[in-house]
Amino acid sequence: MTLTARESSFTSRDGAEDGVVRVALDGGVATLVLDRPPRNALTSGFADALLEALTACHADARVRAVVLTGAGDVFSVGADLTRGPEALRDLLDADGADRPGYREPAGRVTAAMARLEVPVVAALNGDAVGGGATVALGADVRFATPETRIGFPFTRLGVCPEGASTHHLPRVVGGGRAADWLLSGRLVDAREAESAGFLASTTTRDQLLARAQEWAGAIVARTSPTAVAATKALLRAAPADAGVASEAESRTIVELIRGPDCVEGVTSFLERRRPRFAPRVPEDER
Repeated sequence: MTLTARESSFTSRDGAEDGVVRVALDGGVATLVLDRPPRNALTSGFADALLEALTACHADARVRAVVLTGAGDVFSVGADLTRGPEALRDLLDADGADRPGYREPAGRVTAAMARLEVPVVAALNGDAVGGGATVALGADVRFATPETRIGFPFTRLGVCPEGASTHHLPRVVGGGRAADWLLSGRLVDAREAESAGFLASTTTRDQLLARAQEWAGAIVARTSPTAVAATKALLRAAPADAGVASEAESRTIVELIRGPDCVEGVTSFLERRRPRFAPRVPEDER
């Protein structure tokens, strides 16, 4: 499914538990809203609806940044545990675990976020717990309300983290802090999450979405799509060894210097005007 000019909907069909991912496109910023009352709980089907929405954003040349938020006063509580262990089996798509190359739904979603050439901004309008925290972790930048709590309660449920959390979280908050959060499964308040670097900043609920969209809008207005895509790829692939990382950066920056966006970027700086970059990463550089 492709994005319409204004708003599109991607629906999961899980019997009586349908959920919708609504997508609004405005000025190069695609805002995705998780809408599955009452608490945006994740199921395999709902995760696939989000995956479909992200795939549509990836395919649409108009999209320069993605903002992901939740409807209501919760971002997502992950699996609906009131349904018992069945909820976890569903969320993990456990029946398909024997397939070659199996990856559970949250892992598919965070992988899709990583593949996007544009930044993904999570606007956490409330608690992000379990799969909700995993999805938020897959974003490039996160904003939240002061009341938001983050939790990776997997060990308390007798399971381990998913969605590549054990890879991503140490890189975001450091190994010691990640071990604390993941091993204990405790809830983390917004102040600690911001101090740890998990959140870029916090703001009031009525200003949150506008703050995230403002950040995304600055990407659209001020940056080169090619340079953003290259920088995001370097960040995602950055190895532990600084020398290897430097080699990758060296190759990439030389390629970019030879391209038209570097000429435009420097020229616009000298002329004290906004740059006029090409609207999409060239096909031969993707």
